[in-house]
Amino acid sequence: MVRELHNDDAGRYLVATATGSHYVLDLKARTVTRQMGASAPLVDYLDAGFSQLRRDGEALGLLLLESCAVGASARFWIHVREDIPTLRMTSPVVRIDALDPSGA
Repeated sequence: MVRELHNDDAGRYLVATATGSHYVLDLKARTVTRQMGASAPLVDYLDAGFSQLRRDGEALGLLLLESCAVGASARFWIHVREDIPTLRMTSPVVRIDALDPSGA
């Protein structure tokens, strides 16, 4: 398991959050894709429910990976709309798994 990702890292990663959402970060292609409720939320987040966000399931342009570390909220600057950058913050990250760490 990876503990932290940085903006200049390469590869593809699956980031799981406390509410059960999963994010696939492709740091070579510079995209992020969110899947709502892909796994059960942690006990402390059972009351949070599921939040559907605009363009869930679509690969969105990743402008900047501000932070992404296990135990803290991830912060991504993305293109939800082409005319204005959007800051998306997650619930605490519980796991980061390398899908293709080489970036090939």
